[in-house]
Amino acid sequence: MHLASLTTSSSLSLPQNSYIYKILPVGTTLAAISSDDSLHIVDPVTLQKIPNGVFSNVHTGVTCLENVEADGNIVLTAGRDGLVRERSFPTKPIRQYIESHNDDVTELAFHPHDPHTLLSGSTDGLVNIYSTAHTDEDDALIQVANHGSSINHAGFLSDSHFYALSHDEKFSIYEFDRDGKAASDEPPVVFGDLRSMCECEYVVDVLPMLGGRGAVLGAGSHSRQRLDLIPLRHAFSWDLDAEATVRLPGGHGEEIIRSMVVDNGSSCVFTAGEDGMVRAWRMPEGESVAEATPVVDAEMGPKKKKKKEERDDGDGKGRFRPY
Repeated sequence: MHLASLTTSSSLSLPQNSYIYKILPVGTTLAAISSDDSLHIVDPVTLQKIPNGVFSNVHTGVTCLENVEADGNIVLTAGRDGLVRERSFPTKPIRQYIESHNDDVTELAFHPHDPHTLLSGSTDGLVNIYSTAHTDEDDALIQVANHGSSINHAGFLSDSHFYALSHDEKFSIYEFDRDGKAASDEPPVVFGDLRSMCECEYVVDVLPMLGGRGAVLGAGSHSRQRLDLIPLRHAFSWDLDAEATVRLPGGHGEEIIRSMVVDNGSSCVFTAGEDGMVRAWRMPEGESVAEATPVVDAEMGPKKKKKKEERDDGDGKGRFRPY
């Protein structure tokens, strides 16, 4: 069995009992949003904030974060205020769409090869796709998919497919209709509730792989204190490859993991959770999440001894909304 090691942890100097909702790479840095409505830009080596790298009150109830270009300095944010904001550090927002959802916006993602195609997901159960070349919202809206459940995460898996993952862990894959006309009769690929399929209690996120041939799904368990990274493959159909699972035992202890970043270039995995910590994990030399075929265990730091009060969203599984 190959072992990876936990290399670095940081609280980002957040207020006590703050959660980190999401982390993602922006240029040569990492960006993070937290439950105190702040946006942090940090050094991925030290996990410490860079000079002038903290932005307060980015939304009233910030919920999601996405970068426009991984090597640029423009990001999108959204929140419970119903706004989608595009900002270039440290300027003010330059684009807003405020009418296409009737509830909290929880996810944003760009098309992998078209920087003017933007996807958004909401607790209203809708996944919307826009052309940001249009400032008028009616003209900008290209496609609407009704997932039927409150959206936790959504995004593009390839040029022609996007996914939706609900807060009750129901997962489906949809065909992207770029021209607003049905390109085929292809129905959604419905996986249903992933908790039993992946032997987990919640799903952290789904991260597309380069080339549009699959993704990595993060299946978490706070009671078993682990995170499993499961490849989602696309050949003739979309299938989970459980035999290629990469396991991070220990995870964030008994706390739920909110976000993950997989960097196969450096063989690193970054995770962030409700314990207010960011953690970096390193794969064995020569291994990557996309290429690993056995179940790989990662070495964890000391376990947390103090158990926080359990939180629940009503389904009895300790899972709750990201705000």
